[in-house]
Amino acid sequence: MTSEQAMLTLAVMAVALGLTGCVKPRPGDDQLARGVYPQRQIWAVAPLRNESGSDQVNGARVADHLARQIEITPGIDVVPVNRVLAAMQALNMTGIRSPQDAEAIRRTLGVDALVVGTVSDYDPYSPPKLGMSVELYVDESQPWFAEVFDLRRISRAPTDEWSRPPATQPTQRQPITVVSGFFDAANPGVRNELQAYASHRGANPKDKNYWRQYYLSMDLYTEFVTQKVRSRLIQAELERLAQQYRTEQPAS
Repeated sequence: MTSEQAMLTLAVMAVALGLTGCVKPRPGDDQLARGVYPQRQIWAVAPLRNESGSDQVNGARVADHLARQIEITPGIDVVPVNRVLAAMQALNMTGIRSPQDAEAIRRTLGVDALVVGTVSDYDPYSPPKLGMSVELYVDESQPWFAEVFDLRRISRAPTDEWSRPPATQPTQRQPITVVSGFFDAANPGVRNELQAYASHRGANPKDKNYWRQYYLSMDLYTEFVTQKVRSRLIQAELERLAQQYRTEQPAS
């Protein structure tokens, strides 16, 4: 992928995700549908581990929600979660507990990337709460997944509570991107985001209780949370690829 293609791809995805501060694509450019990566990707999402202490968590159901959210990303197709379960059964795995397990599943499925996650908090009662973290394991033979970090730039870059680069290189079978979040519907900010999500899903804002179905149904609330986590994951990938691009450019 050329440098021009790389930057245009990042700009297109930033527009699609509602990001700001990125360059704008030129009108009529044929790169508009390419997505995050230079070639179409096939991903899989593993059932999320339950570390919440609640016996009500269905990790496969959460993974289904996350898979559907990721699949709306341009250029990424996602295999059904039941195929991941079948691969785990074939390998006699009851869960994915290490990077080596993740790589074995990814190779068995033949996908470009595998999302592995954990449910850290789960409370289905009003107000609902859901916390989760996800890790992205990739086929490191693909050149656009190569992790190239300028450590001086990273040390100066702002950080936040939900995304970070992994500590080691992907060739050591570590996740290339990690994001997390805790969403408590009692928090006014989360509630505002939930209301916006409900309106975008077709709820009628003229009804003063239009968003409450997403508040009262844990399944719908999980849909909302996985959408937020998906956005954070793709944004983290955009930032990683932009950092890679900047690092690879010769000094002026």
